[in-house]
Amino acid sequence: MPSTREFEALFEAALDAVFVIDDGRGITAVNPAGCALLGLTAKEIVGHPFDDFLESPRALDEAWRAFLTTGQARGPVRLVRSPQGGFDAEYTAVANFVTGRHFAIVRDVTERVAAEAERAALHERELRYLRETETLLSVSRALSGTLDPTETMRRVARAIARALDADMVGAYLADPAQEALWPVAGYRVPREMIESFQKYPIPIRNHRAIEEAWTHRRAVWTDDMGSDERVDRETYRRFPHQSDLFTPIFVKDRPVGGFFAIWWNERRLFSADERRLLEGIGDLAGIYLDNAQLYRDAEQANRAKDEFIATLSHELRNPLGAITNAAAALDRVGAQNPVAVRLRGIVQRQTRHLARLVDDLLEVARMTAGKVSLDRQVVDLAAVVSRSVEALREAGRGHQHHIVLAVEPVLVNADPLRLEQIVTNVVDNAIKYTPPDGAVRIEVQREGTLAVLRVADTGIGIAEETLPRVFDLFSQGEQPLDRALGGLGIGLALTQRLVQMHGGTIHAASEGPGRGAQFVIRLPVEPAGQHAPPASAPHAETARSILVVEDNPDSRESLRLLLQSLGHRVIDAADGQAGLALALSEQPDIVLVDLGLPGLDGYALARAVRASERGRSVRLIAVTGYGQAADRRRSAESGFDAHLIKPVSVAALKTLLAS
Repeated sequence: MPSTREFEALFEAALDAVFVIDDGRGITAVNPAGCALLGLTAKEIVGHPFDDFLESPRALDEAWRAFLTTGQARGPVRLVRSPQGGFDAEYTAVANFVTGRHFAIVRDVTERVAAEAERAALHERELRYLRETETLLSVSRALSGTLDPTETMRRVARAIARALDADMVGAYLADPAQEALWPVAGYRVPREMIESFQKYPIPIRNHRAIEEAWTHRRAVWTDDMGSDERVDRETYRRFPHQSDLFTPIFVKDRPVGGFFAIWWNERRLFSADERRLLEGIGDLAGIYLDNAQLYRDAEQANRAKDEFIATLSHELRNPLGAITNAAAALDRVGAQNPVAVRLRGIVQRQTRHLARLVDDLLEVARMTAGKVSLDRQVVDLAAVVSRSVEALREAGRGHQHHIVLAVEPVLVNADPLRLEQIVTNVVDNAIKYTPPDGAVRIEVQREGTLAVLRVADTGIGIAEETLPRVFDLFSQGEQPLDRALGGLGIGLALTQRLVQMHGGTIHAASEGPGRGAQFVIRLPVEPAGQHAPPASAPHAETARSILVVEDNPDSRESLRLLLQSLGHRVIDAADGQAGLALALSEQPDIVLVDLGLPGLDGYALARAVRASERGRSVRLIAVTGYGQAADRRRSAESGFDAHLIKPVSVAALKTLLAS
């Protein structure tokens, strides 16, 4: 137990403020730290009630009685420091340390309380920003799932209602003249107000709240609709409410609409953070509305492009078909005068050349649009190469060249037609750039898990600077002024893309001009155990009864003459209605139908024939300039057995007629 002298020394030296208080709460002693705490001298403190130094001494009596009963107390307190005023402190008090005397130890915690308040405020700001970020992220996710403007606005209205706990949110877009906002979506619209909400727009002109929001690009609000001069009176009459907030929507700095959040009875105040959040949501809505419009514009442009490609295909293939059919018919019935034979050969060769150019142009358009698909099956690459080379020879290609085939069977999983297109493009390219009497060597062999096709020529070669661009679209080597080699620079680009679609690679090499070139294609080998389907045996030609339905007179006449020259019995019609009547009355074995017929089109004709009593037995073949995948699918769904694209290959036509 310290002596009185020792206690006095401790009292004076204590760093914390110490007060001795009597039963009447009067201060009987204070140490130097206590004087410093209150900013007063001991004489100015001793003798005064402790209540005088409390910022808010009310309700102290009950706390004092509890202190005397329990014998101790602790906690925060607000004191008054002269001359600054109130400050935060905390105390620990002990009752009756000697009879009738109580002491309290008091410490200034102003800095700690301020730091804690700052931390709490920072934490609250972080939580608020987190909530705002989560709200904006939620809105972004909701919007990313739709490109429909109405659904976009509905989702944003829902997000606003949830973020602010609004009674109702309406989404509006301005009319083209920007005279009124028309409702496009709503969230929590009362049932009895739905008709009024949908029927009546909100005027923009002279609506000061909307004008203010659009002019300053910020959210505007009111908590007293009845007396706010910016409020449109007619709108308020239809939707009587206490508070609302309008958030504008901008697309490329142009105001296009906004969202009204409504509270029916609550006088709602909005913080700057809430307004900023709502403005951010409005900005997101504008971005998504703009993106949706851009997507719709792109879709419309794609549809227009597809329609143009289909029309171009039809318009170019119709005259080509007529010329090809006429030339084929002339070959069978025409005079054998040497000049006539040579002229017909010219027509046939140039028609085939023009057909290849048209095919390449249409193919690159489809490839660019991603509309080319593969119909895979197990095929022998060597057999495809042999067929392709034979077809080129029949077309008059390579007769002046030494073409050497060195192939071994290798199975691949590929689209046979596309694979033949790949081979034909590469071999024809070698023939094209190799002078007469030059050599073209074609090899097929297996190397590990790859089927390898090599096409090497002794032609004009490829310059070193041209090699990196040889597969670029519309890229060609240097051409002479007369463009004797011709072409559009499309074939190799298409070939590369088709090879890649099959999971393969294509590589070009050359030692330079005059040293020839080599193209190497590598495709994955089909796993062991699979077999290529056997080639179907050719059918013997049998005279058929054939109906030709074609609105183009030249195409109809040339196809009729060609079929008659092949020994078939042919009748024809110039439109769909006449064609259907002949199909039902004459009951032909085969009906060749152009799809783009006036009146009753080819699809409708096919469906009508199939619905007739003999419709199942007749063979329906579409002969058309429309050759896209959608056209083939639609013709099959309409009941056609085959789909031939103009100009029709005589060999393909004969095969179909014989089958």
